[in-house]
Amino acid sequence: MDEQKIRVGVLFSQSGPMKVTEEALLKGTLLAIEEINEGGGVAGRQIYPVILDPQGNDQRCAQLATALLVNQGVNVIFGCCLSASRKRVLPVVERFNGLLFYPSVYEGFEYSPNVIYGGAVPNQLVLPLMQHIYAEHGKRIALIGTDTHYAREINRIVGAFVAESDGEIVCEIYVPFGTDAELAAAKLRETAAARPDVILSTVVGEESVTLYSAYAELDEPDKKAPIASLTTTEAELQQMPEAARAGHITVSPYFSTTDREANSRFVAKFHERFGADQIPSVYAETTYALVHFFADAARVAGQFDTDSLMSALSGAVFKAPGGDLSVDLETNHFTMRPQVGRSTRSGEFDIVWSSAQSVRPDPYLVTYDRSIGELESA
Repeated sequence: MDEQKIRVGVLFSQSGPMKVTEEALLKGTLLAIEEINEGGGVAGRQIYPVILDPQGNDQRCAQLATALLVNQGVNVIFGCCLSASRKRVLPVVERFNGLLFYPSVYEGFEYSPNVIYGGAVPNQLVLPLMQHIYAEHGKRIALIGTDTHYAREINRIVGAFVAESDGEIVCEIYVPFGTDAELAAAKLRETAAARPDVILSTVVGEESVTLYSAYAELDEPDKKAPIASLTTTEAELQQMPEAARAGHITVSPYFSTTDREANSRFVAKFHERFGADQIPSVYAETTYALVHFFADAARVAGQFDTDSLMSALSGAVFKAPGGDLSVDLETNHFTMRPQVGRSTRSGEFDIVWSSAQSVRPDPYLVTYDRSIGELESA
């Protein structure tokens, strides 16, 4: 019966400029829910996802979150990708004491007792990426991003590290959502004129597909510097022409090529559910893990209110496809193991570096000076 089901909100865009990324988040969510339900659910109760489409609109995201918590009998929401959306939803979940499982890499400098932050923060990704860039490419960095809060904050952090580490930001460019190939190519030529060693991209969603595709069409002299990113994943690569995919850099706690038994099972299930041509990304892997974290906490707590779930998460570990994950309840962020990958024509990544150990989250960078330092040996 429906009243016996555990209703959870799912807020990922299935249309709009973030569709390509947020559909990956949705797939991971659904795969985990179906897996849990097939295994008997939570204490015999099935999880029922109430799926709404915010269409990449921040205000709509907040409105739908309110509707879920007030009208739909939901206390837990898996949702949001862009930081601007999360910031709109944050006061909603705090007002109604809901619990948001947020799955995206983001800029840090935030805490809420009503949010579990499933994505990596700058000390876990930005620092190892910059160390890799310095070691393998050089210290002249061009910044190009979608004009979002996330992009500007990440670039502020990158700029602070570069300034203290004998590097140079040679240009900083932002493009709007809806940027076409012509504008993307013009901005890339502008960055090439500044002679960077690497183009660090904080372009997101459909704009990533446009940017990388435009890069592939540039004249050879304008393609000396590869693109490096925290957000371009297998999901975006699959939407690009093959010629646009290879040779770029991404840092992430998960790649589909991760050599773990848990990942082999995850990839096989993903192919079975969504098609053999579909490659899971960190977005799918993160939501998959977050849903399992929720289910495990609910089994321990025996209840679904925020306070009970948060207490049950203390000390919890989930053997995720990319590696063991645990929640640091001082910050509500995850400990995770960063990796650097180089993209291939197949739409996957060759892993070129992996951290020797998991990195605790430090969302406020309180334990870090602003020097980049050397990349640790794997």
